[in-house]
Amino acid sequence: MLGRFFGRRKWEQAPDLALSSQAATLIREYASDHASLFERAQRLREKADRLEMAGTPSESAANRAERARMEVEAGLLALRDAFALFVQERERAFDHEIGRLYPALGTPVR
Repeated sequence: MLGRFFGRRKWEQAPDLALSSQAATLIREYASDHASLFERAQRLREKADRLEMAGTPSESAANRAERARMEVEAGLLALRDAFALFVQERERAFDHEIGRLYPALGTPVR
C-alpha cells in the first residue's frame, strides 16, 4: 500500500529541506511513540523470513507479519494526511523522508 503513496519519481527534485526536516522530526516522534508497533512488525517479518529460509514457510507467520506492516502503514498514512493537508510539496517531503528513514517499507515510484 505504501507503494502507491510514499516515494518520489526519480526525475522530481528533492523537496524543500525545511519541510523534509519537519517531516523527519514528525516521523521520528511517531516512531518513538509507537516503537512497539514498529518493533512488532520487524520481529514478525524476520520470523516469517527465517521460517521461509529454513524451508518451512508458514502462511500464518507471513499473514501476521503482513498485518503488522499494514498497521504501521495505516499510522504513517494518517500522519502523512495530517502533515500534508493536501499540500503537494508537504506530501512530497513526507514521502521522501519515509523512503529515507524506512526503506524496508519501500520507496515506490508513483
